[in-house]
Amino acid sequence: MTRPTLALFTLSMLPALAQADAKNPTFNDDVMPVIRQHCAGCHGADKQKGGLNLATFGLAMQGGSSGAVVVPGNAEKSRLFTMTAHKEEPVMPPSKTKIPDAQIDILRLWVEQGGKETATSAVSVVLKPKVEIGLKSVAKGKPEGPPPMPLPGKLAVEPIGRARRPGAVLGLATSPWAPLVAVGGQKQVILYHADTGDMLGVLPFEHGQINSIKFSRNAKFLLVAGGRGGMSGKAVLYNVETGAKVTEVGSAETDAVLTADISADQTMIAVGTTTRMVRVYATADGAVLSQIKKHTDWVTAVEFSPDGVLLATADRNGGAFVWEAATAREFHSLRGHTACVTEVSWRADSNLLATGSLDGTVRVWEMENGTQVKTWPAHGGGVEGVRFSMDGRLASTGRDKVAKVWDANGAAVKQFAATPEVGLRVAVSHDNTKVVGGDWGGGVLLWNLADARLIAQVDTNPAPVAEQIKAAEVAVVAAEAKAKVHADALAAAQAKLDAANAGANAAATLLAKTTADLAAAQKAVADHTAMAAAMAAQSPAVKAEADKAAALLPAAANKSAALEVTAPIAAEVAKRVAEAAAKAPQNPDLAAASKLAGEQNAAQQAALVAARKALADGTAVSTTASAKLAAHVKAAADHQAAAVAAQQKVAALTPAVKPATDAIPVSKKAAADAGVAFAPVKAAADAVGVEVAAAKAKLERLRPAPKK
Repeated sequence: MTRPTLALFTLSMLPALAQADAKNPTFNDDVMPVIRQHCAGCHGADKQKGGLNLATFGLAMQGGSSGAVVVPGNAEKSRLFTMTAHKEEPVMPPSKTKIPDAQIDILRLWVEQGGKETATSAVSVVLKPKVEIGLKSVAKGKPEGPPPMPLPGKLAVEPIGRARRPGAVLGLATSPWAPLVAVGGQKQVILYHADTGDMLGVLPFEHGQINSIKFSRNAKFLLVAGGRGGMSGKAVLYNVETGAKVTEVGSAETDAVLTADISADQTMIAVGTTTRMVRVYATADGAVLSQIKKHTDWVTAVEFSPDGVLLATADRNGGAFVWEAATAREFHSLRGHTACVTEVSWRADSNLLATGSLDGTVRVWEMENGTQVKTWPAHGGGVEGVRFSMDGRLASTGRDKVAKVWDANGAAVKQFAATPEVGLRVAVSHDNTKVVGGDWGGGVLLWNLADARLIAQVDTNPAPVAEQIKAAEVAVVAAEAKAKVHADALAAAQAKLDAANAGANAAATLLAKTTADLAAAQKAVADHTAMAAAMAAQSPAVKAEADKAAALLPAAANKSAALEVTAPIAAEVAKRVAEAAAKAPQNPDLAAASKLAGEQNAAQQAALVAARKALADGTAVSTTASAKLAAHVKAAADHQAAAVAAQQKVAALTPAVKPATDAIPVSKKAAADAGVAFAPVKAAADAVGVEVAAAKAKLERLRPAPKK
């Protein structure tokens, strides 16, 4: 960015003036004589080149059209000194030599000592940042790492003080990446958890009334702006995790800051005041980078675009403008509102800007041509707050006391219960699930966006921690008692559900068993009947086999019986003939008879053995056949009896199937009804459990950490 040329003042070479106190110069006693001598002609009450008027301390601190000329505490950043000392172009006085070194030293020392107005005035030295917070580039989307939240034990939990009643909620913001809500109270910012409504800590703001709160785009810092009307204004940047003050700007402000924002790259802070001027300060050293004097009334809203390229501003006269953030050159003039523009808000992609006005409308502007693309009547009596959510919807509130959410086309999405007083500020949580609204009476309500249910009401005027601890202890006891009631109800509901499920399981088991038993019995009837029929068909063959075997036995028995008689006789005959032949060896006839008798005896004995074997074999075959016939007859009878028994079982089981079947839907419905009845009881018990945990966690947060 190039710095515009400033016609600071015209100087003429005159003798140095005496100092009232050379070691502790003040504006009235030491600097003003130098200005009267060298500057009043161009930068006095009658003439103000470059918009710079050095006639009074307050006017000198405001600076000119190119920004502040005095940065208290930093002479090298104060152009009143650098241009006069010929350290920066254009040098002053133009086309002349420097003023005396003694007078330059007065200016340098006065600035370095804080730029006091009088000997009794307090100095206002710019707070130097502890760390360099400027970013090399602006990243889109969620930053890497866990979203910044207050670290345990880092932020004070004791309120700065408690007023008799809460003040109007002029400052309200939600973190873009974390469940965190920041609310402006009495000289303090209170941080709350967006999911539970629990207070996480407080940040002191000693500069007066809080008029504006904004999170940085990466959610690491919180910018708080305000001041004392007609006296001074400040914008202070805090570290969200530690609560530490990082830097503050506003050295040139002589009235309270009404609105402020920090650029996406965290190098600039823009502020607007009742002076109709927008000033852009450097976060690094608090120097004024640029001034915008286009507005014709109080500057009511400023906001940098998320990509850091543009700066939107608006005023009490209905004016709205968009500027190049780096150069402060006008980019668009947004004409349309007929009353005070109360707030401006950028969509996350920086392509659309929303404005809300006391003319009752919300208007949406595209940035390519600065054209109004949507407008709708949002709140009767006027819109006080409007914010884009991270998902591109819009939340608004106004003098009708009703917070609302709209889609990108201006169609109503959700409307919430009216607040007690006029709604002033509104915001949407980082996850687009909750809406926060603040009103004129100091009330801050947290709603669930999906069903418009009130989640919590947070306190902008919190009690001392001791009182909060007592209240938290009472809340824990009450929550635990409530949890006991719900636990008993849950146990009863669980018992009913278990019984119903057991009944359903028993009915299913009975039906399965009855059906299986019936199928088995039916199969047994079929199997045994088939076997009985098959055996009946085989019976004649088995009987014939037995009869045949039995019929052969008498013949075998007779033959065997006959041989039992003849065989011994044949043996006796053979013996006697042999004996006779032996006694008469000379008798050939006896020898032949003996031989014949021996042969006949051998045949008889062989026949007897064969007959005996045939009788034994025939008897065995007959016995086997008879046994087979008997077994066959018995098996046929058994299968027939089993078929009859199975048929009787079928007859007994068949009537049981229908009632078992009918019991299934009844038992299932009972189980389902028990489940339906159980669900809300379980949900209520779980919710109370969460309530107990939250109450205990809150109590633990409030209690001081034990000393090591």
